[in-house]
Amino acid sequence: MMEHKGKNAIVKGKTYLKNALQDVWKDIWNKKIRLAAGCGVSVLLFLLSWHYLFEGFNKRFVMFTGLSLLTGLFVILPKLKNRYLAIASVVCYLAVVPARIFLRIELPNYDLSRLSPGAQTANVIIILAIFGVFLLVFQRTGIAFAGGNIFLLCLTLINHYCILFRGSGLTYLDLRATTTAISVLGNYRLTMSGELWYTILYFCLFISLGRWCDLPFHGKKYHIAVTAVSLCGCLLFWWFWDRSGYLEKNNLHGYYWNVADNEQLNGFLLNFGIGIKELHMEKPQGYSRAALEEIAQLAEENYQGPASGDQKPNIIFIMNESWADLRVLGNLETTQEYMPFVNSLTESTVKGNTYVKIWGGLTANSEFEALTGDTLAFLSPTAIPYELQVNHDMSSIATVLKDQGYQTMAMHPSGPAAWNRGEVYPYFGFDEFIDQGEFQTPYLYLRDFLSDECNFNEIIWQFEHRDQEKPFFLFDVTIQNHGDYYGNMEMPLAITKVGGVAAEDAGYLYDAETYLNLMVETDQAFESLIQYFEQVDEPVIVCMFGDHQPHLGNDFYQAIFADSGLTEQEQTERKYITPYVIWANYDVDFPEYGDLSTNYLVAVLLECAGVQLPPYYKYLLELQKQCPVISYETVEELAQDKGILQYRMLQYNQLMEPDYIKDIFSVSP
Repeated sequence: MMEHKGKNAIVKGKTYLKNALQDVWKDIWNKKIRLAAGCGVSVLLFLLSWHYLFEGFNKRFVMFTGLSLLTGLFVILPKLKNRYLAIASVVCYLAVVPARIFLRIELPNYDLSRLSPGAQTANVIIILAIFGVFLLVFQRTGIAFAGGNIFLLCLTLINHYCILFRGSGLTYLDLRATTTAISVLGNYRLTMSGELWYTILYFCLFISLGRWCDLPFHGKKYHIAVTAVSLCGCLLFWWFWDRSGYLEKNNLHGYYWNVADNEQLNGFLLNFGIGIKELHMEKPQGYSRAALEEIAQLAEENYQGPASGDQKPNIIFIMNESWADLRVLGNLETTQEYMPFVNSLTESTVKGNTYVKIWGGLTANSEFEALTGDTLAFLSPTAIPYELQVNHDMSSIATVLKDQGYQTMAMHPSGPAAWNRGEVYPYFGFDEFIDQGEFQTPYLYLRDFLSDECNFNEIIWQFEHRDQEKPFFLFDVTIQNHGDYYGNMEMPLAITKVGGVAAEDAGYLYDAETYLNLMVETDQAFESLIQYFEQVDEPVIVCMFGDHQPHLGNDFYQAIFADSGLTEQEQTERKYITPYVIWANYDVDFPEYGDLSTNYLVAVLLECAGVQLPPYYKYLLELQKQCPVISYETVEELAQDKGILQYRMLQYNQLMEPDYIKDIFSVSP
């Protein structure tokens, strides 16, 4: 009897399955558009995968063929009507897919060998939280999964190209700088690697499968339940992120000494989230108005520099895009010198290296330090002050000079939206901002950018047409040497040796050779600028420094660091060194400042010019003697150092307080 019942159950099960499959097929056939779309998707994905991934009939061929077919299949299949099967599909999706999503986000960029313990779990929880937010908004699991994956795919692609072009991943503040990214996007090549296409292919499956995993529930009770579940999920994520201590227990944080390594250690989504978490600048210990005034008074008393004179020289301050001497990395031999003029300057000149906080991009961050004297080391390594903190009038080199009767002008051969400069420069006290649309001299291009020759010609024109009744200050940001390093230009210079390797054995060096030929052009343009000001009767002081080093190909870095004996940290630190030069067209014996971080440059330049200095800059000049390079690492090491604590208080006052104490950061007119 029991055996008979078992056979009947099997027969009924087979019949039920057969009928279900027949119903599915009838539904598919009745939806011919869906059938055509699914087949089209599979064919298209297979052909693209063949183009990007085919290396023979191997395991990868089987994988991309299967992924292409499955993606199309889930476009064709109707959504499940059986509630229990639908719930099971959603549970399986959440159990399996987020971990695969994490892998596909990371693998186009890194091999996960350096991923910190606990980082994968944190990234998967963030992915689940993203699905939860989409579910709360759209109320359907199918839309939440599909929409969440589309969102994650977009972030993955943007992050991949950020790493490819500048060497560091996407941050929250990059999203606020969208207009800047768009303005330079056309100068990069959007290449497609096999691993990146593999990720796109997987995401297509996740999107198609996610859309299919839709719960067949409707009505008020369903929406109440979905809202409750979504809100509980968001609450749990908040507890995990802010209260559980998981990140601290697993030592998951921003690694300040090597910002470019953050993503390899944390994973993209976690690193992105940590960047948001660390945007806030906490009020320093012991912060008060009385403490600030005492610091300023002591700065006045302790300042040992030269007394300011009556002379007010015209000041030209140039931040040159990606201007760097790559020999700071290691041995580099070329067929000709690429900085002969700058290297030849000795009279009325002071030179050295600046230690910047960025590599390969984020120009505005070096600009922020150089104009204000503030340091990025007190902020999150993902911070872009031009996009967030600089939202009120504050002190800068422009305000200090304006108080002393200077005409102040900023100039950049790009649009005013780039890095929000059109909004920031008025906050810094500039009288005028000349963008590329307002250049008075003929446009001269090198590759797709206005050349340094064109830029410096415009400086000369603006100098000749300035207000003759006032001393003149011009801050200029160049663009000629912006990446990517390809394009049509003459290349008389060639690399012969990198590290201990002959150029022909070092791999791909075209980008490095392009870059060094751009350095030749910069040196020649700077020579013409200096030759012009040598003939000017009025006193003029010119300062030029590099905002960051270029991001070049891996072959170049592997060759130049090979057998160098440098630790990984030492190799990284050398990528954050650029030169500076200060020159005057009159006889002057400048102090020797040596190497310094960019935040000191404004105080050094004004001391060289002999103008009045506010207490803040006097404080910086004395601090520079004790701690010449301020970096994320030194700030961590010297967290309780009195000088660093005082510096932190001063910066907090002018950067975070709209009603900052102006007497500390300005001079009496």
